[in-house]
Amino acid sequence: MSSKNTTLYFVDAYSPNEGDSSLFLEYGILRWSENKSERPEVYVHTYLQPQYNYNRIHWSEAASKMQISRDFIESKGDLPAIEDMIEADYLKRKNVVCFDASKEPFVSLLRNSEHVFSIVDVFADIYSDDEKAQSCTTLSRMCDYVGLIPDDNRNTNYTPLLKRLHQMAALWSFLEELLLNPKRRKSISAGGIQPSFIWPLPETKDVWFENDPKSFKDLSDKEITDFFSSNLADRLDWFEMNMYACDWLFNRQQRPTARELAGQKELAEFIFQKILSFRMQIWILIFYSQFFHKKEDSLTIAKNRGDFSVLRPAGIESFTNFIIDNLDLFLSSDQKASLIASLINQSLHENDTVPFEHYDFDLLRKKDRTAPEGPRLYFSSSPERGSAADCYKEIRDATGRSIYRRFEIKGRGKERNAHIENVRHHVNEIIREASNPFSDIWMTPALKLWIQYITGINFTDIVRPQKMNDPESLNSARITLRKIIERESSPYLEKLYANLNECGELISQENTDIPSKGFNFQGISIEVMIVPSSKMGFIKRLFSFE
Repeated sequence: MSSKNTTLYFVDAYSPNEGDSSLFLEYGILRWSENKSERPEVYVHTYLQPQYNYNRIHWSEAASKMQISRDFIESKGDLPAIEDMIEADYLKRKNVVCFDASKEPFVSLLRNSEHVFSIVDVFADIYSDDEKAQSCTTLSRMCDYVGLIPDDNRNTNYTPLLKRLHQMAALWSFLEELLLNPKRRKSISAGGIQPSFIWPLPETKDVWFENDPKSFKDLSDKEITDFFSSNLADRLDWFEMNMYACDWLFNRQQRPTARELAGQKELAEFIFQKILSFRMQIWILIFYSQFFHKKEDSLTIAKNRGDFSVLRPAGIESFTNFIIDNLDLFLSSDQKASLIASLINQSLHENDTVPFEHYDFDLLRKKDRTAPEGPRLYFSSSPERGSAADCYKEIRDATGRSIYRRFEIKGRGKERNAHIENVRHHVNEIIREASNPFSDIWMTPALKLWIQYITGINFTDIVRPQKMNDPESLNSARITLRKIIERESSPYLEKLYANLNECGELISQENTDIPSKGFNFQGISIEVMIVPSSKMGFIKRLFSFE
């Protein structure tokens, strides 16, 4: 089978301990699209965690050949192992070129690949009548034999393994030409392989832009186009860059889809254009270009000076989701705190402007019981306390969020006293609930989801009691969020206390025409209904909120 018009994947892995499949330190895959006029691109690259004792590793060999030291691997933190790469199965149903497919870990890595081409086997077949060629058993010797130009070391951004993969691609291109045109073997071999766009790799450019631009407006269209060209990957430091197909984090924790977030496009525009620095904007477009393979869209956004509304609707949605999905990585700690504070401020203000609404509790409950399937309301009343059973009523919406709470005081004598005590209990409950910064009163489902995306931490972990082994990032997020909510909720708490105190004053008045009191508190309609009584002296002790 010819791979000429097929997308190919070149795979390699490095172990300083030859023959030991458990001590691999680096793994890489290049993807070469069916359009062979374009250069191969990095598809997977990662350093690996050795599976056994570090002391067994030939570190001097790794340092001299691959620039990998023990300190370097240990500084990378939680790395995947070669077994993780096998399980991830990045080469499933792919057409793959490997140097020697008969050895581990490649046998396991390629077990689900569509077609596997082995350079060792192909080279042996082509040069089966050439004894000298048959003695070439390493990539470097094969390249030397066919005249492939050695690495000129002008590019210092690619790791030795990624350079080796590019060299494999160049050699494979030559071998495939011989496979397709066997009669040209002598004429092609005589001249050796000439320099091409694949190999050697282009020189590294240390300076991205001249004149230290501060925004996209400081760049010309030509500068932007040149930067986001097919050579963009050459500018990246692959010693520090991991790539796992379409992500730079291995086995990233899955979060709810960004489509569940309201107003995400508007917020993404605000974050990208107003909050993020120019350098971070550039990095986001680099990541979008390289990891999501959206080169044209990244170039379009840059040439339109950061305005991504010019993209097609599908492109806008894709870039918006890309920003939202990675907010915890793109934003600094201060930017996260500022953005969360802004969202909370806006949410509390919107809930504060919700008008008070009276609900006919008994009628709605009756209708809800006979209503067809769909969003339902949830009804509850105070626990049985004799005749005071109906002095507190609450309605929650389909999400479980409270939308109506009613306190009733009626009767006289002991009956009225029981009502007052029961209402007092529930009033204290709402005060305790409002005093908790993480209460659902302040934290709507949408806010919880936004905070989860911005911090990168599950909201349930933030609000649960602190544990001894909680990571510093979680403790810091918990403290920061608590301070923000306490600050932003303060004026609304004061308003709640004022309204409840006014209710206490109304109850204490000796007036047969005492009106009921209704007000909104963060989207909850709170109503105090009072049936007058001639015996009111003891009611003054009901409310004390200051």
